[in-house]
Amino acid sequence: MNATSTSSNCDDIHSCRTLSSVIWSCLATIFACVWLCVHPNVPPRALQHSLGLRTSFWRKAQQNALPLWHRFKLMLIALLAPELIAGLAGRQLAVARSLAKEFDVSLTHGFFIGMGGFVTPDGHPIVTRAQISDEGVLDAIRAVPEEDIQDKSNGDVFSKGAALLQGLWFIAQGIARAIQHLPLAELEIATLAFAVISSFIWALWWRKPLDVGAPIIVGKPYPVAAAPLARITRHNFWLFTVFNVVGGQAHTRLEFDPRMARAVPTTYYASAVDAAHIGGLDVTFFAELLGGAVFGAIYCLAWNSFFPSIAEMWLWRAAAALVAAIPLLGIAIFALGLSNMGHWFLLIGGVVYVLARIALIVLPLTTLRAQPPGLLVDVDWSGFFPHLA
Repeated sequence: MNATSTSSNCDDIHSCRTLSSVIWSCLATIFACVWLCVHPNVPPRALQHSLGLRTSFWRKAQQNALPLWHRFKLMLIALLAPELIAGLAGRQLAVARSLAKEFDVSLTHGFFIGMGGFVTPDGHPIVTRAQISDEGVLDAIRAVPEEDIQDKSNGDVFSKGAALLQGLWFIAQGIARAIQHLPLAELEIATLAFAVISSFIWALWWRKPLDVGAPIIVGKPYPVAAAPLARITRHNFWLFTVFNVVGGQAHTRLEFDPRMARAVPTTYYASAVDAAHIGGLDVTFFAELLGGAVFGAIYCLAWNSFFPSIAEMWLWRAAAALVAAIPLLGIAIFALGLSNMGHWFLLIGGVVYVLARIALIVLPLTTLRAQPPGLLVDVDWSGFFPHLA
């Protein structure tokens, strides 16, 4: 993938591509990866709508914007740190499997419980084991056919499959260009990383309903506790996002009480009490770190690519190496049980990792001002499929 090669020149309009087509292809793929791979939980607006509550015009407008706001928050995380979304998807899958096995329901039911799809008549999500085990709740959940839950999803196999195929097609083009020794722009490398990790996210969330418009009411009104747990608010959303996905002692301090809430948080996967009884979450944490390492390793594919300046080349190499190495260091620290080092790693390593990710967001755009030789030469697919010639 040496971009300094000058053996290929774009002298035939039929075998060439333009810089604008490269940019639009990358942006379209990134948008598809970010927009279609995220599967939000049921937002508060859907709860209010299903319960038939009356509100003012402005309140209704605010509630109508909530689903988009919930999706936007997940999209923002997926754009800045898709490895965190992959970790969240893995944790929600582990919880869904645990619920499905324990309560003898389908995996779709398990996902629907975790995303706040089942609510009490007064609009509180049923997500904890204590709620599910309450009198009549489990029987009501089992009575809901899996097809009814799938009907509430705004995404089917064809829509999810189309998004997945678009990402896989971009990956195939990148591999084909590497085989034919054609260079890739740094923006294409970044898009390739998004396509790879988004494919894993799609696979993890394949059975999770997408963009559910309204929950299903089951059971009876849940009694409100006299001393509710601390609720998730917009002020500690980002802290909850980081610590809830990564894990740690901060998780219990940011717990929420479904008896006091109208919906589960955006990045919710299980309560602190229930999470302690769910197997596979520790494995998911290591898989999340491994996913971050793979994400950084893909950026390392541009190690010997053409860069407009030496400074940008070394900045790219350093950032890609750090993004790939820091998660591997985290795996080693937590695998060896070095808890004292783990706190320092999350603090220092987290800051360095964020700075490196910012560099890898900016550099693919700044390097577009100079193109390597052969970048605009398209893939000769007849070399792979002779009958196309």
